[in-house]
Amino acid sequence: MSRTRPFAAILVPTHDHPATLDLAVRSALEQTVAEIEVLIVGDGVGEETRAVVSRLREEDERVRFLDFPKGPNNGEVHRGTAIEDTEAEIICYLSDDDLLLPEHVESMREQLAEADLAHSQNGHFEVDGSWFPIFANLASPACRAWVLHPDRNVVSLTGTAHTVAAYRRLPHGWRTTPAGRWPDHYMWQQFLAEPWVRAATAPRVTALQFPSHLGRGDWPPEQRRAELESWSAKLAAPEGRAALEATIGRAVRDRAMAEWLRREELEVELRELAERRAEAAAEAGELAARLREIESTRTWRLRRRVRRALRLP
Repeated sequence: MSRTRPFAAILVPTHDHPATLDLAVRSALEQTVAEIEVLIVGDGVGEETRAVVSRLREEDERVRFLDFPKGPNNGEVHRGTAIEDTEAEIICYLSDDDLLLPEHVESMREQLAEADLAHSQNGHFEVDGSWFPIFANLASPACRAWVLHPDRNVVSLTGTAHTVAAYRRLPHGWRTTPAGRWPDHYMWQQFLAEPWVRAATAPRVTALQFPSHLGRGDWPPEQRRAELESWSAKLAAPEGRAALEATIGRAVRDRAMAEWLRREELEVELRELAERRAEAAAEAGELAARLREIESTRTWRLRRRVRRALRLP
């Protein structure tokens, strides 16, 4: 039987997360767009990961495995090889310990109809289960310029997508990242540095991130899996989705309000500084006027003559 050409390829880079890999991949397979393939990009994986991948491939023929030896850094070059190996029109990305919502590919398809690079409205779960929104709008020139700074980023790997056609126009594509830089950020900057690239941010969250470096670094694999299993189970029910959307909406409103209040505080501080500056300028003007008045007196002129005669400062 001939294989249907996929519209989207979801790349899942992996090295050593067998405890969560199957949950991430299953979330990618449960998309409202059926014409997809999931490319698991192995970067020097172990036998436990290979066993997980084998089960996934038995469950769904849309799963493909590219088993590479360990590459430099995070094996970024393997991602470029995977893109060259697919016939898909768009590439979506998913970390092996995150989840996609079922409408993610559909949302990216909508965004990429008029763009070359797009991403889900960004954010992540804190370890206490609260949602931390990351505000961005890549369609804004100001936001785009901000992200081009080497130490500033609002675009993660999970939740980002681009067209294959645009990727192939880039000068390099995925390559080994210099020390001290984020691999995904280094890649997205290639897109954003090109004037012809159109970038967009989706209006809703369709990708859920559970960052290891934000409090989960010491968690055992069983705990990481339990967290993703819990969210996967919640999202399978309508009430769970409603609760998620309420959580995200509340977090967005709270952070927006917090940033608005902080802006108000800064504006008050700026006004106070401007008032103090004006007061200081007025006081300086008064002192200058007094000095001119003193220097214009007969006594001051005589004193100045005496100092000059005695060669005093």
